[in-house]
Amino acid sequence: MRVFDHHGTIRLSLIVLLTGLLIATAAPSTAGPDDTGRIDTGTYTSGVLTYGYEAFVPGDLPANPALVVMIHGCKTTAEQQRRANLLDPIARRDGFVVLYVDGSPLHLLQQRCWSGLLAPASESRASGDAAAIAAMTRLAIDRYHVDSDRVYAVGMSSGAYETTLLGAYFPDLFAAIGVHSGAAFDHGALGCVGPYLPTVSTEQLAAQAFSAETGYRRVLPVIGFHGDADLAVPYECGREVIEQWRQTDNLVLAAQEAPQRIPPRPTGIAEGVADRPEGLSYTVESWRQHESDCPTLQLWTIHGMAHYWSGGSADPDAAEFTDARGPNAAQAAWEFFSRIHRTDTGFRCE
Repeated sequence: MRVFDHHGTIRLSLIVLLTGLLIATAAPSTAGPDDTGRIDTGTYTSGVLTYGYEAFVPGDLPANPALVVMIHGCKTTAEQQRRANLLDPIARRDGFVVLYVDGSPLHLLQQRCWSGLLAPASESRASGDAAAIAAMTRLAIDRYHVDSDRVYAVGMSSGAYETTLLGAYFPDLFAAIGVHSGAAFDHGALGCVGPYLPTVSTEQLAAQAFSAETGYRRVLPVIGFHGDADLAVPYECGREVIEQWRQTDNLVLAAQEAPQRIPPRPTGIAEGVADRPEGLSYTVESWRQHESDCPTLQLWTIHGMAHYWSGGSADPDAAEFTDARGPNAAQAAWEFFSRIHRTDTGFRCE
């Protein structure tokens, strides 16, 4: 069941939207039989719930590699997300591990949606999906001897809602986060599914994220991706992600008595067209701190794209779930992450 057809017609009521049916990002397998590297699988039990995960490990893994945690959307498994978003070839080329986390049996009752979408108030540093994902991340850090200052999380759709929670609750774990077709911290389904309903101000969301960081506060780099024709998660919510984190990071800078703030207007704007058949145009806005070589915040607006992973598999069977005409979101996210090293107060750019 889909919320919109290829002409963007709304077909379901808000009640159905709130069940998460519209956040489907399932995709068919696209991995070839000659791929190098291996897939490790495992489980993690939290209370009465058991979560699963897959990890792609390149065949030639360097010492102390980076780790990217990928969080799928509704109606999608870790394996489906892994085969759709094309992170593995980049990890194979550049030598980092990708952890694809999966939900517990409880998630089957909510269309495999993460609680960051449906019940963000139930999440915290010590409870819910956020705590379980953090625990699975720590398992991967130990198992693969990951550089603990180079751990990143990126989520798609309901996974993106979850990722914004991870950024606030675990800034001591994740050096940076990526939010694809999601919403700001604690801005769940009500207000950012279907029509845009700003039920709470961005300033309040920013303050809540700052409070959630508690004693682990640091400037958190964030990259966002959103199609401006998205009828499932409104484009306004994607823009609010960046503004919320700009304000949250500025609260951190104020608490640190830093002399500079992240400006409200982007410090750089670039335009492009995806180098793919019938490639979509896009705009990249960047916000840099004073004299930093890396952007602290970046927003990719993909023009004419609906609720899809940008630049995923070109397999025709994946066309309903990924838009292969868009820029390669996996590559852009890794380019953003790869230069960022976590520090106690923010990040170091290399």
